[in-house]
Amino acid sequence: MRSYETTILVHAGPAREDRDGTIAAVRAFYEIEGVVFSEFGVWDERKLAYPIAGQSHALYLTGYFEADPLAITKIDRRCELSDLVLRQLIVAREGTALENIKLQRAKAAEAAAEAQAAAAASANDYE
Repeated sequence: MRSYETTILVHAGPAREDRDGTIAAVRAFYEIEGVVFSEFGVWDERKLAYPIAGQSHALYLTGYFEADPLAITKIDRRCELSDLVLRQLIVAREGTALENIKLQRAKAAEAAAEAQAAAAASANDYE
């Protein structure tokens, strides 16, 4: 088993109609190959930098998982044949990468909260 990170771009139309069902279907493409997700979720719906398959928007999903390296090719093929997935990227990660990413997120959230508190304090000074 090896650790991986994935970003998946999903057709926005089906995602708007049945968000939970679409996410479950995309997740199943992975889990049917024995993937065990440690984290999987919706990032955001965004405008694409350029049209992909005639689409200008996509729902971005991100996930961290463990899988047999041989399963990656099968997952790629399933996603290529799917009408739901526009694009996906799977990157191999070290086992501690998820913990490092979570630590970076926590630090960024803390810094943002401090900046917001400082901005609120300076706004109160001007009143």
